[in-house]
Order: sequence, then structure tokens, then C-alpha cells
Amino acid sequence: MTKDEAMKQFAMLGAVWFGNSKQHFAFSAYDRLNGWNKLADKWKEEAEEEWDEAEEVLNRLVELGCKPADLQEAMKTIEFPFYDDPKQQIETDYQPDAIKQLSELADAFKDDYPTQKLIQKWIDDEKEHMAWESQYLNYIEKLGYENFLTAMM
Repeated sequence: MTKDEAMKQFAMLGAVWFGNSKQHFAFSAYDRLNGWNKLADKWKEEAEEEWDEAEEVLNRLVELGCKPADLQEAMKTIEFPFYDDPKQQIETDYQPDAIKQLSELADAFKDDYPTQKLIQKWIDDEKEHMAWESQYLNYIEKLGYENFLTAMM
């Protein structure tokens, strides 16, 4: 991956995290309305973390010399699906390949310690994110979907 490609991918992370944040806030609101407060709390926590990560990406890009016009491509609207079904919310959000992609991006910034360190922090966060989603999918399988939803109240 060239440095220019890495910068574009890095900028895209900011856009993706802003979109994920909005998506997860919507999941949280919907799940809370339906009484699944534990799941709603988890989505809200994820949404807030992703918003912070998006800000970190954009701040670092500015530090690296990007101007607002340079970020236009990355900040174009990316569509994020919104699901009513909590199981579908979790299944579609569960992206184990994200850790590999972030690791490859970190390698592309091996000569830029601050950026590489920031990406490594996100890798750790993503591992935690994958762990709880995997755990919840396992609960659905073991408990049954209706029992899972009852446990999320």
C-alpha cells in the first residue's frame, strides 16, 4: 500500500466511524423504545466511542497536512443500513476482517509513530467490539432469540 493509498484509507476510517456512530445511535434509540435497555446501552456506548475515533482520525489528518477540501472524497455520504431486528443489527455489524484491515493500515504507517499508535489503539478497541458481538451472537444461539431479547430488558 502506498502512502497516498494509506492516507485515503485513513481518511475513509473517519467517514466510516461517523456513519457507524449515527447507525449505532439509531439502533440504541430503537432498542430502548422496545425495552431492550441493555442492548440499547451497548449500542450507545459503541456510538460514542466511534464518534470519538472519527474525531481522532480527522484531527490526525489535519495534523498531517490535509485540508478540508482534501477530505471531500472520504466524507461523501456512505450508506449505512438501519435494522429493526436486534439480531440483524449485531450480525451485520460483526466484521472480524476489520482487525486485519486496521493492522495492514498500521503497517503502512510504520514510519509515522503517532498515527501507527492511534491505529493500534483502534485495533484493541475493535477486538473488544468483536468480543461482545460474538458473545451476544453466542447468547442468541444458546438461549434462543426470544430468551435473549428478554435478557436484554
